[in-house]
Amino acid sequence: MKVNLRPIVSIINLPTVLKSAVLSGDSFESLFVATQVGEVLCIGNGKARTFLDIRDRVIELGSRGGYDERGW
Repeated sequence: MKVNLRPIVSIINLPTVLKSAVLSGDSFESLFVATQVGEVLCIGNGKARTFLDIRDRVIELGSRGGYDERGW
């Protein structure tokens, strides 16, 4: 069997968690992608949108990069 893959979202900055759920009022399942930089994207019905944005609360760690997900 041959499997073909195709991207559903072009650029996601440091994805860390993937979960799926059906939101209240929706009839389709959405994919949620949490990123280390503080965004949660909702991908469903062929579209990606910001579900939650807490980037202003995530602390960047020094010159080597990386993020502290505990917030402030």
